[in-house]
Amino acid sequence: MRCTALLVSWVLVCAAVNSWAGPDVSKDLSVGGTPWLRTMVTPFDPERAEETYKVYTHVLDFAGKTPITKGPGGLFPHHRGLFIGWKDTLVNGVDYDTWHMPNCLQNHVAWVKVDEGDTASEQVEKISWTSRDGKPFIQEERTIRAIACPQGHHVIDFQSVLNSVAGTIELKGDLQHAGMQIRMANEVSEHRDTTHYILPEGVKEQKDNKVVGAWWVCGSMVVGGKRYWIIHMTPPDHPGGQPVYSIRPYARFGAFSEHTLKEGAPLRLRYRIVVSEKELTQADCEKIYQAYTDSLK
Repeated sequence: MRCTALLVSWVLVCAAVNSWAGPDVSKDLSVGGTPWLRTMVTPFDPERAEETYKVYTHVLDFAGKTPITKGPGGLFPHHRGLFIGWKDTLVNGVDYDTWHMPNCLQNHVAWVKVDEGDTASEQVEKISWTSRDGKPFIQEERTIRAIACPQGHHVIDFQSVLNSVAGTIELKGDLQHAGMQIRMANEVSEHRDTTHYILPEGVKEQKDNKVVGAWWVCGSMVVGGKRYWIIHMTPPDHPGGQPVYSIRPYARFGAFSEHTLKEGAPLRLRYRIVVSEKELTQADCEKIYQAYTDSLK
């Protein structure tokens, strides 16, 4: 693996007090020379709050040119790419909504590591979760790894390590507004009847697009005239046990779980996303999930 690591000291940045008039800032992560992912890290701009209040990562098409995930705007503008948050982030009597972001921010602070290779690449990023006036309450280290596999799928490992800097914090919400989720391109909301989900054997979708009893779900949707299959997987050692999955037809889906974050006791959450251009069956998804759990042993 070719190492292009950049080590930067971990410092708190009160980006909320700095206006940003420049273009959007992003960083691609490539595997074998082809971009797979694009992380958006534009500094917060009060004049463009909706576009700049959240750090998120786009999944690119297999040609490495166009995002197949959603950015700002469109249906539910706070949904975008690979993202994480909780509608009710309770900090010392204050309820910060780190899902819709009306009173808080996720600020990119530093790239700790960017390491690109022919078959696997990794990026490590420091992110500060703050109030709108720049007061931090969570420091996050987010690691995203992209792995090529023989079947041609794009494998993406997403890990978030959350550290409280404001005492005990409750991470609360509901299955539609909390956890680590993915939102596909906004165009899917305009032809949502073409979207379908594959669930593990014996698991049924419940009211309000709720899925209980699953460690993975697979969404299949059309973006740019092409159908994709995307599996969202949670490992069996997930803190708090099995999550609850949300599977909206407009293609926002992922794992909901609630946690108590204590100062000095980091919370590690990890997930795997598998993106395929080839059709996946329920048996295929189960096999891929088992391979994931085996790799963790």
